[in-house]
Amino acid sequence: MQFSLTHSLRTHLEQTTGVKTVWLFDGIKLPTDRPLITIEQMTNTNEVISKQRSVETVYRYQIGLSATSIRERSLIQEEIRDVLTDDKITLLDALNPGETLGYFYAVVTGETPITPDDVSDKSDYHRVYFDVEVRYTKTKI
Repeated sequence: MQFSLTHSLRTHLEQTTGVKTVWLFDGIKLPTDRPLITIEQMTNTNEVISKQRSVETVYRYQIGLSATSIRERSLIQEEIRDVLTDDKITLLDALNPGETLGYFYAVVTGETPITPDDVSDKSDYHRVYFDVEVRYTKTKI
């Protein structure tokens, strides 16, 4: 499920905002063009919620935005927040291109603007990160 959720979030953000969206993984080299949206997996949690072994998994992501100006960051930040909180997102089957598995909703639990550690590094200017959760319940029958 994790693979399909991440693929679906990346695809949805890129299609709705028109901003290049990159899935972060070990060893990736990020493009230098801005604006740029990144999506990265964070810690997931699992909880058994019934005797029948229903398990709820909370998938967590950090979605980043790097922009070219404070104006651009502010405008795209608002668009990303609206897309994530308002849209019913198509769950794409990442293993079978073109197939869908249903829909899901994301929850934005936080937005954190980040100032650069080194003010001479302009590639770290105008960044913000979203903490995002997607809940999924699987029932064993």
